[in-house]
Amino acid sequence: MKITIIGAGKVGIEIAHRLAEEGHDIVVIDRNEAQLTKIHETLDVLTVKGNGSSSQLLRDTGLDDSDLLVSVTDSDEINMISCMTAKRVGITRAIARIRDPDYARDLIISKEDLGIDLVINPDYAASQEISRLLTLNLPVHTEHFANGRVQMAELMVEESNTHFANKRIMDIDLPKSCLIVGISHRGEMNVPGGKDFVHANDTIYVLGNSESIKKICARFKIRRQRVQNVILMGGGRIGLYLAEKLSKTGMKVKIIEQNMDRCQELANRLDDVLVLRGDGTDVDLLRREGIHETDAFVAVTGFDEENLLMALLAKQLGAKRVIAKVSRPSYAPLVERLGVDSAISPRLITIGEILRFIRGGRLLSLVLLLNEQAEVLEVIAQPGSRIVGRPLYQSGLPRGVIIGAISRGDKAIIPKGNDIIQEGDRLVVFALGHVVHTVEALCGQGDVVD
Repeated sequence: MKITIIGAGKVGIEIAHRLAEEGHDIVVIDRNEAQLTKIHETLDVLTVKGNGSSSQLLRDTGLDDSDLLVSVTDSDEINMISCMTAKRVGITRAIARIRDPDYARDLIISKEDLGIDLVINPDYAASQEISRLLTLNLPVHTEHFANGRVQMAELMVEESNTHFANKRIMDIDLPKSCLIVGISHRGEMNVPGGKDFVHANDTIYVLGNSESIKKICARFKIRRQRVQNVILMGGGRIGLYLAEKLSKTGMKVKIIEQNMDRCQELANRLDDVLVLRGDGTDVDLLRREGIHETDAFVAVTGFDEENLLMALLAKQLGAKRVIAKVSRPSYAPLVERLGVDSAISPRLITIGEILRFIRGGRLLSLVLLLNEQAEVLEVIAQPGSRIVGRPLYQSGLPRGVIIGAISRGDKAIIPKGNDIIQEGDRLVVFALGHVVHTVEALCGQGDVVD
C-alpha cells in the first residue's frame, strides 16, 4: 500500500516507522528540512519538502496515486485542506488529526463533505479513555477485549504481596480462567514461562474473564471504589472534554487552571463544573479543596513531569486514585515505580486508531502499552489460515508472542498448549515489539502489504 503522511512530528514519525516495518511504501511530507533529514537517516521512507495541502505538489511528486493520505501536522486547518486536496487529486482515503473542540464537533456531521474518512482527535480520545477508567469503577488499569468478555489488568507487585512476590509463575495459585501474559521487570518487558519469577516491584499483565480479574484484584487487596468527585489539574482540551463527560454522569468535578482567560472560557462552557484559578502544584490549594477526600485526581497539563509529580503527591495527600497524561515512552518505567494508578498517552491512542483504520475490519482492537515494548491485539482466525486446526504449541507463533485468551461464542477461554484454534475464534494476543502484521498473516487476515 502506498501511504502519504503529511507532518513529521512525533505521531507522523511513529506511524511512518510502524508502516515501513510492514513493507508499505511510505512518503513523508513536511516543510522542516532538518526534520525530514532526520527521518531519512533513520527510516526507509521517501521524504518530500513542501506544503502537503498543495495539489500541485501531490501531482508533481507522483503522490496522487497514493492509497491513503494521513495528515497529522500541528494545524487543524492544514489537515482538513490536505484531505480535501487528496480527494480532489484522486487519493481514495484520507485521515485528518483535528484537535480544536469546535472543529471536532462540526466534523462529526460534515467530515464526509470535506473528504475526510477518519477524524482523529487525540485529546478527545484520551478524555474518553480516562472517563472509561473512572466510570467503570475498576480498581486498576484495565483494557477490555471481545466485547468485554476478556479483560487485561495491569498490576504492581509489592514486596508484601505473598501471593505473587518472589515466586515462580508455576507456583502461583492463579484463579481459574486467567493467565499472566507479560512481566515488566526494571523497565524490561517479557512474555514469561512457568519457571520465570515474579519479583517485588514488577508490573504484571493478567488476561482473564471479569470474574477472574476480580479475584486477582482481591489478592492485591484492591477494592472497587466508586468515583463521585474528581479534581482535574489542567484546563486544556483534555480537561474540557473530560470535565464535560464526567459532569454528565453526575460526578462533582473541579478544574484547577492558572490562565484567567482560559478559566473564564471553561466557566462559560461548563455549567456544572467548578473552575478554580490557581496553581495545581500548590499543596495548600489542594488541601483546601479537599484532596484527602477526593476519589480521583487527574493531571492533564502539557508537561509530563508535572503530571507525574503531582499525581504522586496527590496520592500521598490522600487521593484514592490518580491518573496522569504522559506522552514520552521513556517515562513508562517511572510510572511503574511511582505507583501512579494509570497513565494515558494521547499519542499512542492516536497511532492505534490510525493502524486499526488502515487494516479495516481485520484488526478488531489494538492497545499499545505505554512503554511501547509490547502491544495487545484482537484478531479473528479465518477459515483456512495457518493457525486454525492446530494445537497452540504447533501454531508457529514467533518468540515473544502469546495467545492469552480465545473468545468463542459467549465463552472466554484461557488456552493451554494443546488447545486447538477454530475458525471464527476471536484471539487476544499479547506480543513484544511490533508484530501485528505477522500475527495477522498467521490468522489468515491476508497480506498487509498490497
